[in-house]
Parts: sequence; C-alpha cells; structure tokens
Amino acid sequence: MNDDILRIGHVIEVDGFKTVGKLEASISDLYRTHRSRKYAVGQVGSIVKIESGDLLIFGVLTSLRMAEVEGRKDIFSGRTELTNAKWIEIELFGQGLRTGIAEAEFSFERGISTYPLPGQPIYLATVEELRRVYEKPDKATVKVGSVSRARGLPVHLILDELIGKHFAILGTTGSGKSCSVALILNAIIEQYPHAHIILLDPHNEYSNAFADRAEFIDITSLEIPHWLLNLEESIGLFVGKTEFAATSQTNILKDAILKARQEFPGGPLPTEKITVDTPVPYTLGRLIENIKTAKPSQESKAESYYKILNKINILVDDKRFSFLLAPDEGTKDNLSELITRFLRIPDACKPVSIVDLSGVPSDVVDVVVSVLCRTVFDFALWNKRRRDTPLLLVCEEAHRYAPRGEEAAFQPTKKALARIAKEGRKYGVGLALVTQRPSELSESILSQCNTIIALRMSNEQDQHFVQRALPESVRSLVDALPTLRTREALVVGEGTSVPVRMLFNRIPESRRPRSADVPFAQAWSKEISDNSIVTETVRRWREQKRD
Repeated sequence: MNDDILRIGHVIEVDGFKTVGKLEASISDLYRTHRSRKYAVGQVGSIVKIESGDLLIFGVLTSLRMAEVEGRKDIFSGRTELTNAKWIEIELFGQGLRTGIAEAEFSFERGISTYPLPGQPIYLATVEELRRVYEKPDKATVKVGSVSRARGLPVHLILDELIGKHFAILGTTGSGKSCSVALILNAIIEQYPHAHIILLDPHNEYSNAFADRAEFIDITSLEIPHWLLNLEESIGLFVGKTEFAATSQTNILKDAILKARQEFPGGPLPTEKITVDTPVPYTLGRLIENIKTAKPSQESKAESYYKILNKINILVDDKRFSFLLAPDEGTKDNLSELITRFLRIPDACKPVSIVDLSGVPSDVVDVVVSVLCRTVFDFALWNKRRRDTPLLLVCEEAHRYAPRGEEAAFQPTKKALARIAKEGRKYGVGLALVTQRPSELSESILSQCNTIIALRMSNEQDQHFVQRALPESVRSLVDALPTLRTREALVVGEGTSVPVRMLFNRIPESRRPRSADVPFAQAWSKEISDNSIVTETVRRWREQKRD
C-alpha cells in the first residue's frame, strides 16, 4: 500500500465518538488516485481509517472547516505568520483487527474498543477495505442499493433486525421515499415469497408497484364490519370524534353493544364469556332495539339516547359507509375470512395486502386505520404459532394517524400503532413508518424504530426531530440531509451493519408508485380538443369507480 498517496492528515483531538483531524497542508485537490481508482479527499460522507498497529479504526467524515492558525515566526520582522489550516471531524463507527498483510485481511466489527491517539495518521479507506466493512453480513439480508461513495459496493439490510425491531423511512416529497418503500418490499418478497405484509396506502400510490403479487383492497372491495370495532372505536363512530363523549352516552352504547353481542343467534361463545370488546357479530337492528328499550320515558332524560339513535340512522342511510355498516341480513361470523384476506394467510402467491384508503370517507378513516392496526396486533397476540406467521405493517403518511399532538380524533389509531411499536417485537409484528413530516409524528412511536432510513430533508424542524431520534454517535450526519440526491439516503441503526450513505437501486417504470410530479409544462403546451375528459371524470366520480 502506498501510504503517501492515501494519507490525508493526522489526529489532533479525540472526544468520545468524535475525532478531530487536520488535513495535510499539501492537499489541494479533491481526489487522490490509488491503483487506478479515484478517491474523494475531505468529502462529507467519505470513509477514512486510522491505523494503530494491527488495529484499523474506521470513521465517516462529517464536517470540514478552515481556520487561521499561527505558523512560523519571521526571524527578520519578529512577526508570527498566520496560515490556513483545514480541520475535519470524523464520527468513528467500527474497527478491524488485521489477520494478514493484504489490505482486506482484517476482521471488522461495529463499535470502538480502542480510541486513536493524537498525532496518529489518517488515511483514505480503499475500496478493498470498504468491501470488507460493507460485506454481506452472515445473516438473512436483502440487497437494496450501493454505497454512495463506492457504487460497486452493494448495501444489504439485515432482514430480522430491520423488521423485527421496526424501521422508519423519512424524506421530503420528491426525494424517492415511495420508490424506496416499493424497492425494499419488492426485494423482500423476491427473496421471501411467503411474507405477510400489510400496506396502508392513503393516496392509491402502490396499486401497480407489485404487479400480480399483491391483493389490492379499495373502497369497492373493503369490508370492515361494524361488530369488529371495539368500544373505543364504536364511540368514535356512533357518538362522534369531534363531540365530547359524555359518560352517559358512553355507558348507553356500552350496554347496548354488550347485549347485542350476547343476543346474536348461533354465537361462537357462551353468553357469559362475551365482553363489549369481544369480536363476535351483532346486528345494528338489535343495537337500536337495545337503546330504545333502555330509553327512559321522561323526554328530558332521553336526549343522549336520541343523539346516538340519530347518528346510527344517519350513518346507515349514507351509502359511503356501506363497507362498515352491514345490513342485518348480511351480518355473519366471517372473521377468519377477513383476516385471511388482510394478513395473507395463506399468501396464495400474493404476500402483500394493499389497503387503499383514498376512497374511505374522512369521517371514519382514523377508525378504519385503528381497526386494521389493532386487528394485526390482536391476531399476533392470540396466535400461539406466531413464529410461523410474522407480520409487517407498513404505514404510509404515518404522521396522519399517529400525530405528535393529542388530537382526540386520532387517539384510538395512535394507541394501536403505539402498542405495535412498543410490544410488537415480542409477538412477531414489525412496523414500518413512512412520512414526509417526521416532526409531526409521535416522538414516542418513532423512537421505537431501531433503523432510520433518511432521504433528502430540507425542513429544519424535521431535521432537528430526526437528529434526536438518531444515536448520538451519528447525529452530525443529519447536516447532510438537505444535500442528498433523489434516491440517496442515510441508513442508521440495527438494520445495517454500519451507518451508510447509500443510493437505492432504480426500479422499473412499471413498478414505480404513482407519486411522480405532474408535468405541468408538458401538459400546458398543448390544447385539449373536447370535454370528454370531464364527462368521463364526472361519471367515475358519481359511480365512485377508480382504476
């Protein structure tokens, strides 16, 4: 190895994971050439190494600055010259112990046991050394891209750590966030075709991202029977999410639902074992009768009963809620069939279930998401064969359903996601949060994601929020987020062997989510000859039909 070519500076200060170095005064070019390869010098995100005997200490360069320092003293004038010094900051992330004399003959491990000493030289890490640092772990992995500073080096994500300990994909609009989601999920099902993945899609982006390997469920085929809701979700539906749920209305609904569940003919459980939250069927007709029977004769005391009855009648008459409020004659115990479809058990060659929420009325979308998330967790909780059927729940636009604030409308949904985030690992439920506004996402839920995939992010508030969620040793990497290219990301956490700045692979045009920007300039440069587009849109709008 030619040390003179690869040496770029020396250590001057060590402080925990952060190391400060000084670049050699002779460095004036952005690149060094070694064995016909070009290496970037002093570039943020590049990998350097510090040699200490048989130990190689690796770090990522996080910042570069110039400062004036005192140089030599002029013997004639007596004045001390000022010179420009280039300082670099390095975040240490791992070390290697030499096992031979060749460049790549060392065993690499994450973490630091021995820190460098001031004065020790800093070298560029060669491609051969980086290949050992980023080599495929001896675990189940999926390949998703390449190292940004060394395109020939693939990046592998450790599957069990990525999913089992949850992950988050964060990035502003246009950064490649949706494509990254599709790429990761496609990479998973290519290698593991019998997965069980549930993707909540609020914008109908992913319908063509998985070809024929996904079960697509939209408002025309969605079925979430009212009896699947627990008491808290039923209160949100039948009492109202914006109105204060008075204790009297809550108690009225609770008693009526409990009796309706117990009175369902041919129920699967003895009456004494049924609670208000037990997922057994009941008919709306029976619910209404129970409320009317319990209604007091004095009109002054019956106001709460009338409010609930009126709300139920309004919902039943509104055709938008037909997927949720089944008629009495159609009410049946089909919970096993519903779970089979949602959770893909068996997968029937379609390991992904895409639930398109774009057509769900905004009045009940949080209730629907709450039911779906809670059903995923409850199934895993009571499944004694959960090791055979681990689940992954992917929540797009997660800040909508688990906001940072305490909005009453989102409490059931937020509670369901929080339970998966905190306890899902024990029961084989992985969680993937996808959002363009991490600062609006519940901090306690995001903190449970042990792998962060951060794409370009220009909002300063979002950057600070992500910085708090990252391990202390790599927080300074957040400064690079505004400069990331499309498809480029910082990956930090348990899902990767070492923190890496990577470039996601391209995916075919036919598999990309429908999230690309509309070409205004191209569309507005030509005239539309007739109004057929309006006529067709109006028809589909009225019939509630989508592609």
